Amino acid sequence: MTTIDEFRESLLKIISKNISETSDGLLLTVRVEEDPRETYLTIDNDELVFKTRDVENDSRCNSSLIGYLSSNLKIPSSNIDVIYGLRGSRIKTVLIKGVKREDFEKKILRYIRPI
Repeated sequence: MTTIDEFRESLLKIISKNISETSDGLLLTVRVEEDPRETYLTIDNDELVFKTRDVENDSRCNSSLIGYLSSNLKIPSSNIDVIYGLRGSRIKTVLIKGVKREDFEKKILRYIRPI
């Protein structure tokens, strides 16, 4: 196995730890942190981390997270909802409807930046 394949496999394991399936859809656990420069996804200590400028305002932070997932993963924003972590929490649980786990993992893998 090449180094790239090993890296990809380690990312998939971390992503898999942060996703669960329910009858309503996929549940994605994401920690939110501030980055004053830009918005992106990364991995830190086996957690999926969403970096955004909008960390101080919960409604903008949640909107930013939904918008990021929707536009980058090509999932309608109406299929994405923050169901936990609405106020003051930096750990968010996002419900994503209408997507299969395997497809979601492949899509999200393309948008995770190394630290």
